[in-house]
Amino acid sequence: MITLRQDIFTEDALKIADWLEDHEIVAYLNEEDQISDQIRQMVNSSNLPIYNQIFNRRGLFYLICLHGESIGYVKFVPKKSGHEIVITIGDKGLWGQGYGKTALKKALSEAFFSLRYEKIDAKIKTMNKRSLFMFEHIGFETNTNSTDMHHLSMDMDTFLKIAA
Repeated sequence: MITLRQDIFTEDALKIADWLEDHEIVAYLNEEDQISDQIRQMVNSSNLPIYNQIFNRRGLFYLICLHGESIGYVKFVPKKSGHEIVITIGDKGLWGQGYGKTALKKALSEAFFSLRYEKIDAKIKTMNKRSLFMFEHIGFETNTNSTDMHHLSMDMDTFLKIAA
């Protein structure tokens, strides 16, 4: 069963750093260079048992968990026009099995029902065909496209129609 969890423990932070060192995973993301080094340095220089406050500095951050074990993450990044969603399944062995889609639906429920966001945006690299299909299949609509990026969005009204 897929759940979203906000508590980020040391083992989770190190797992995220591992994912962000995998070139195949990072190729689909827009993360900062050297972010995995920053995470490892943070863990090594701290004795914190939990890292929520650090991972939530640039927006709300949730772990995607399968039976309690972290397999990826979702974050909501505040933007001028609303919030941008970033979703990653870091365990490549689980790609293509529907976990991202389930996590995206749970994240959208959280965004629209709990957080009361009006609109969610997504930027997906053109080469990330699976993710693009997933977002479109769930109901995101294309705003603009460039040669390397698709800009999509969904508002609360659209989500309510789909969820009903």
